[in-house]
Amino acid sequence: MTAAASTVPRRRELDRAVGLLIFLGATAMLFAALLLAYAILRAEAPVWPPAGTPPFPRGAAAANTVVLLAATLALRAARSTDRRWPALAAAALGAAFLVLQAALWRRLAATHLGPSAGALGDVFFALSAFHALHVLAGLVVLAATRARPARLLTIYWDFVLIVWIVIYVAVCLL
Repeated sequence: MTAAASTVPRRRELDRAVGLLIFLGATAMLFAALLLAYAILRAEAPVWPPAGTPPFPRGAAAANTVVLLAATLALRAARSTDRRWPALAAAALGAAFLVLQAALWRRLAATHLGPSAGALGDVFFALSAFHALHVLAGLVVLAATRARPARLLTIYWDFVLIVWIVIYVAVCLL
């Protein structure tokens, strides 16, 4: 193998890493714009949460955070072993996050915190639905990965976790 031929795989990996970083940067800007819209709504409101808004189920959102954290840890474990079960656990936990998120959305809609029920519900649904699409995309890539998950997938999943933690803190705790 020539020296030029041996650099091709490294070059492809670098190209993929740069592409992922550009994608994550653009996605971070979209989430930042949504969070800025939330901050403006909240700053302009005379009282937050708006009067008459039922309490937000912080415990359910916290459980989702724990499940997504566990999925991230399982995915990291999958990278460091030849066993398939950590990747399967990561996929199962990621899917569980989406199921729990759907259950939270139903609960919010039932308690009049859903979309079109007010600013808090609108903001949370917009942020969490956009985030859920990113979790789903990560699950699709994970399902397509037959071997150990690649480093770039782990970076993507870490990004998804960090974004969820920011959403949880900004909307649920502050």
